Amino acid sequence: MGTALAIEDPTGEIRRVPHLDAVAPPERAHEDRGAHDGANDDEILQEGPVFWGRSAAMGELRRRLTVLARSPLPVLLEGETGTGKSFLAEHVLHARSGAKGPLVVTDLSTIPDSLMPAHLFGARRGSYTGSVDDHPGVFEQAHAGTLFLDEIANLDADTQRRLLLVLERGTVTRLGDSKARPAAPRIVAATNLDIAQLVREGRFRHDLYARLNPATRVRVPSLRERKEDLPDLIRFAFADALRSGTLLPLARAWLARSPAADDLDSPTVSHRHGPFAVLLPERALQRLSIHHWPGNHRELKLFAANALVFSLMQPPVRGGRASATLTVSERLVDQLLDVASVPPASPPSATPSGERRIEVALKSGRTFAEISADVERQYLTALFHAHGGDLGRMAVELFGPGANRRKVHLRMNQLGLRLRSLRGAINSSAS
Repeated sequence: MGTALAIEDPTGEIRRVPHLDAVAPPERAHEDRGAHDGANDDEILQEGPVFWGRSAAMGELRRRLTVLARSPLPVLLEGETGTGKSFLAEHVLHARSGAKGPLVVTDLSTIPDSLMPAHLFGARRGSYTGSVDDHPGVFEQAHAGTLFLDEIANLDADTQRRLLLVLERGTVTRLGDSKARPAAPRIVAATNLDIAQLVREGRFRHDLYARLNPATRVRVPSLRERKEDLPDLIRFAFADALRSGTLLPLARAWLARSPAADDLDSPTVSHRHGPFAVLLPERALQRLSIHHWPGNHRELKLFAANALVFSLMQPPVRGGRASATLTVSERLVDQLLDVASVPPASPPSATPSGERRIEVALKSGRTFAEISADVERQYLTALFHAHGGDLGRMAVELFGPGANRRKVHLRMNQLGLRLRSLRGAINSSAS
């Protein structure tokens, strides 16, 4: 699909960016940049699917990950939700490691405590209720490769102890078994919390933290810290959405209504008289540039897809360069950003007796259970904001000292409350 993304500047000229390619291999990216005057290796903003940009923070991240990718050392990635930690683990740390084994990705925040040991270390048939077959854990599956442990801060104390033993020995013993099996993947862990602070609070083992090697800790910057990259990141998000293939039917239908539909190249979405151009007015770009982006890349990607879908509902117009021009209006940008900006629940207030009180919007439902669940959902959301997203403190307030944070997390999952979204709202309100 031959596309060019354009931004309308104050003079009305179209600044075309024909080199944007969301899926170009590194060697292709070098060739494309080489066609530009003054281009050199230091000025390459993109390698394959990774868009590094111009910011100093991303430049430092790029240098560190380039070196760490070729080392056997574990890496700890820290950063807000949606900043691309798993993306970097896959496309940089594993892809450039030279490892012969596979990349295995696991999100530890989605696995109940009772199933965590079997998930990580494997189990023999009959070792626990529901275990009907022998199965390897993710450590075995990733042997000689890379194991990406997302949300590692969610592990309880017992699982942290078991994990430390596996990392020290390089072998794993399945639940219900006595045989030690080789399990020595390269570990890449990620979290959106401050692990060092959790260690100081006694909620994460110091020896496990040391084993994860804090010397290789890398912080992935948020979009708010990449202001100079935002225009290019926005272009990249639009280009990526257009090339993903999911929007091809809509784009074909839109181009079929264009003034020069007879010139369409089939079956791809391209135009013989020029590129398929996306226009973003300067004021709309400015609005996007000052948006806080609490969901970071994940939010930007969704915004680009939404903006293209709704813009493709509008009739096409001819661009000044004989291209099929799709305009993303300022009004649409405002609408999409306003819809995405959901205000956080009001934090519960503490009474002199230490009790929490919140205002609840009581909604009608089909059953008492449905109404009760909605009230509980509102309360847990407010308590989550009051404690800054700390599930451990929530558990202590709800159930008393020594309460397990996983109990709170499991209930929130049952109610459909997702930590990533809630933490994104906290980050937004704090900005």
